[in-house]
This record gives sequence, structure tokens and C-alpha cells, in this order.
Amino acid sequence: MTNYGLVIDQERCIGCHACAVTCKQENNVGLGQYWNRVLTEGGDKMDTPAGTYPENGEDGTLEMSYQPTACQHCENAPCVKVCPVNATYTREDGIVEIDYDKCIGCRYCMAACPYNARVFNWDEPQTVPEDGTGDVPARPQGVVEKCTFCSHRVEEGLDPACVVNCPADARIFGDLDNEESTVSKYIRKYQTTRLLEDRGTDPKTYYIRGEMSPGRPQTSDKMESELDDVSVWSEPKDNGPVEESGGSGGGGSHGSLSNDALPHVPAFEGGDD
Repeated sequence: MTNYGLVIDQERCIGCHACAVTCKQENNVGLGQYWNRVLTEGGDKMDTPAGTYPENGEDGTLEMSYQPTACQHCENAPCVKVCPVNATYTREDGIVEIDYDKCIGCRYCMAACPYNARVFNWDEPQTVPEDGTGDVPARPQGVVEKCTFCSHRVEEGLDPACVVNCPADARIFGDLDNEESTVSKYIRKYQTTRLLEDRGTDPKTYYIRGEMSPGRPQTSDKMESELDDVSVWSEPKDNGPVEESGGSGGGGSHGSLSNDALPHVPAFEGGDD
């Protein structure tokens, strides 16, 4: 059975907020609302580092990284449990959805979510342009909304918009129950963490820290499972990939594709952004 999940490589993330912007555009999210956020790990404000600048010939201690955050589509989702009208539910493919026709705006789900991943429409949503954006109808006033893993795209065999439009290939989407999927291979190969694991929610978003992965292995907007061929390159030699037939995933570089579709971000063996 399919069980969708997301891997985010925080070593590749450059904090550009492209995921947040494309999410708003694709899902017709109203002004002032965000389903996808990029938090700053550093100073007290967005895009500000912690530490001190170099002075008097001494080394500085400036440090900053980014924490992309959205709905974690938890296996043991507390929002599903507390909804009194079953408006929030888990689909067969593992995506946590909201039936906006059932939602009564009680906001129990918002109180139960430990990730602050939901927003509430206090007023009629406003968008620019007024007619809205993307292929998703605007939600009405008085309901809760959140990230859906772009389920309308997934149902057409396409990756979520934030995955496709990440310029650093830091986001990889796929089937966690498929051992051969890139998400499964990366979770096995790299050190990953999940947010607030002690809460017992079993989130399905994994974060890579410490060693940089090759990132998303294709430039197509299709999901990996929909592609005809994703073979794996061997370790790069002379700064260039060497194509091999077969091989295992989670290795040291991007995968190659048919139809001359080549990865647009070079692979790195490790290190910081």
C-alpha cells in the first residue's frame, strides 16, 4: 500500500522561501496565510544569525540555518483524533486531508497539532489576483486549512509544487512503503530526524542533517514512481557523472533520466551550504 512521505535535506536548503511562495500560488492560499513556512534557526528574527561578528582579529561565531515546516502528515495524527465531525481524516495513501464541507471551524485540530501547521480563515480569503491562483478552489470563511502534499497533483502522478520548485533540490517526495524509492533509501542512508518525535505522532516528514544528500534525483515534475527510468550514477569522476545501468539508490549523486532530462543542481559529497 502507498504511504507518502517527504524528506527535506537541511544541508541543501538555502532558505529562499521558494517552497512557501509556490505553495501559496499552487494552492490558492489567501493573503496573510501560509501552509509552508521556513523558520530561521539563529537570531530572534527571520534570516538573522546568532553569534557575534569577527572583531579585533578574532573569529566570529555567526551561525544560521533553516527549518522548513508544514503539516507533517502524521501516522498517529492528533488532529484526526480530536475532530468532532470527522472533517480531518487520513487517506489510504497516508495524506492527512480536510473535508471543508464538514469543517465547523471549532479549531480543536489547531489546538491539538504540535507543529502549528494549520491556519484558520477568520475572514473571506483575499488573493492577488482576486480570481485566485492555481488549480485549487479557495476555502470559505470559517474553516481550517493546511498543507495537503498537493494531493490534487499527486492524484495526477505529479510531485507537490514545493518539491518541484525547490531550486536546491532539497525536497524529495515518495512512497515510504517502497524500499526502492528515493525517500526510503535516503532515510536508511543518512542521519534523519523528525520534529517532536517524543509526542508520538509518527510524522512522515524526515529531515537530513550533517551530511548533504544528492537531493531530488529528477527534474521532471512527475513523481519518481511515474517515470519510465531513473537509473543511478556511480560516484562522480573528474566532476562529471558516469551513467551506470542498475545500482542502488541513496548513493553519492543525482540519478539520470531518460529523454535527456539532467539534474540541475550538482551533487556534493557533503558539507554545508
